[in-house]
Amino acid sequence: GCDPQSGMTKKGLEKYNPTPTPEIVKQFEEPIDPADIVTVDTALTGPTLVVNRTRGKDALDCSKYNKVTINGDGYEVAIKGICKQLMINGDKNKVTGVAFAELVFNGEENEVEYYKYANGKKPIITQNAGVNTIEKTAPPEKPDPKTKK
Repeated sequence: GCDPQSGMTKKGLEKYNPTPTPEIVKQFEEPIDPADIVTVDTALTGPTLVVNRTRGKDALDCSKYNKVTINGDGYEVAIKGICKQLMINGDKNKVTGVAFAELVFNGEENEVEYYKYANGKKPIITQNAGVNTIEKTAPPEKPDPKTKK
């Protein structure tokens, strides 16, 4: 099997090992492409958007840097705009969104996809239960021009 943590742990320890040259060892973390950054006014605080049994499959819009709470299992939710926080209280939910400043999982087997970084920062992720999948994907509208050569 492949353990994604082991590579991270190795990288984390590298900086404590003495290196023979006085060069600055840069931690390799994939740089954020400026095209993937979306700017948001963090002073905005819209109402919390809630998904539950009565909510249905409508697209949510984080137009005011809203928080989103999903209560339940097996929902498929599409979110427009930039969300301050996505909290999932349940299992097997599938969420696609533009950008999230923070992701909180109180459940397992949830999948979250996003394709931009709010203000150039990766989301802060809190997993309180189980294993969840968080993935940065390509924007849905148009293919990435860099992949075409």
